[in-house]
Amino acid sequence: MLNVIFKPHRASLKSGTAEAQKVFAMLKLIPDAQVAQARPPLALALVIDTSGSMREFADAQKAREEIQRRGLQSVGPNQQDGKQYQGYDLSMPTKLDQAIEAAHALIDDDRLEPGDQVTIIHFDDNAETLLPLTPLSNKQSAHQAVNSLSNYSGGTHMAKGMLLAQQQFAGLPLQTAKRVILLTDGRTFDEMECGPIAGQFAETNTPLITVDTGGDDNLELLKDLAEISKGRPYHMQTMSELRQILDDEIGTSVKEVVTDLQASVSLVKGVTVDTCTRVYPSLAEVSVDGQPYRLGNIAAGDYTVFVLEFTVSGISRPPSRVRIAQIGLAGHVPGLDRRDELPPQDLFLTFTTDEAAIAEVDAEVLGYVQQKNVDRMVQDAVRQSTVDAGRARQTLQVARGMTQRVGNSAMTQMLDNALDELNKTGTISAGTRKTVALGGRTKTVKTGSSPMDGVPSEEEIRKLTGA
Repeated sequence: MLNVIFKPHRASLKSGTAEAQKVFAMLKLIPDAQVAQARPPLALALVIDTSGSMREFADAQKAREEIQRRGLQSVGPNQQDGKQYQGYDLSMPTKLDQAIEAAHALIDDDRLEPGDQVTIIHFDDNAETLLPLTPLSNKQSAHQAVNSLSNYSGGTHMAKGMLLAQQQFAGLPLQTAKRVILLTDGRTFDEMECGPIAGQFAETNTPLITVDTGGDDNLELLKDLAEISKGRPYHMQTMSELRQILDDEIGTSVKEVVTDLQASVSLVKGVTVDTCTRVYPSLAEVSVDGQPYRLGNIAAGDYTVFVLEFTVSGISRPPSRVRIAQIGLAGHVPGLDRRDELPPQDLFLTFTTDEAAIAEVDAEVLGYVQQKNVDRMVQDAVRQSTVDAGRARQTLQVARGMTQRVGNSAMTQMLDNALDELNKTGTISAGTRKTVALGGRTKTVKTGSSPMDGVPSEEEIRKLTGA
């Protein structure tokens, strides 16, 4: 089913001490040749915000400039979510117009097959299924449902739309891969109801792809919903990015050939698992509150990488080679209509007094660990930016240096932009906070085996972030 590499960031720990020592282990997975060719049927739910604010102009800055240039007067009262420039007739596309255009393009994507299914759902004050789950052999009905999105307006009740998507997916066979694409631009009135529904999506192995079109108040919610369900969060600086996001998600969806992968971890006395994080191709935390750990779906054609954080403590071990952990993996291969289990993978460490051996680290594993650390530092800096600009600047500068060392140029550029804004204004705008906090989770990169000089230690990072 899967080719597996399971190795620690350091092969040796200090012997003769009961003090806590950290070990980070990389779990690197790629489907084998047979499984990689077995593409499962796919079910997609497009859950689209049709609240009044989605009728803002897609390019707000251009709209304001055009209003000023032409000296326009409002053509009528405008009470839609407090936006002041939308009462003008500029013949410019709105956010909803561009969402509709992108949805049409998704339906016509030639990577989707006639047997794949789609449902179209809108939400504002209420929610409605505009197209029940329907095979894409009937594209005309799907396009008609997308066009009807323009008929609705109101407030924002996102949980209602999520619940309808859950109902549409109920009863699908296990061999169907599922994906919910949730598009919204504002704070929802039913936020407390969203988390439990995301948890139910996780139980049915249905990732939520949350796409923010520019709201100021939904950063943590969209990040959390994606993380709970093993999906991905996106923040768009401009609506023109939506087509590329949907294109990328279709590309990933049709390659997910192992679903609901679960890990069972056995430990020796004195060893605990602190965290488990999917680091590549996107970043999300995996709950370690109970076993088995739900790792989510694995795509063909690329690696998926997890990092498990272990603490070894409480036992003074003599110089020796010890198996500290064993991991068992099991998942569905829906394209072959079967469930596979892999032979257990062992994690061995050498306890020694050799300081040189203890200092040696695996650069590839450490690169993924540092990307996990970058995310934590960025999340901290985003929170710090509103109360302690100096500390936020320091944290972002260290994180930026780390992205350079691992070769993540896209994340380096995002952090450069945030630092430039912080230096000029003394703060970071809501839009930029979202860009770095959400964008960084979809911008992780493969790391190589080259050593990374000057990378701060885990202890230094913890001190800097206050963790």
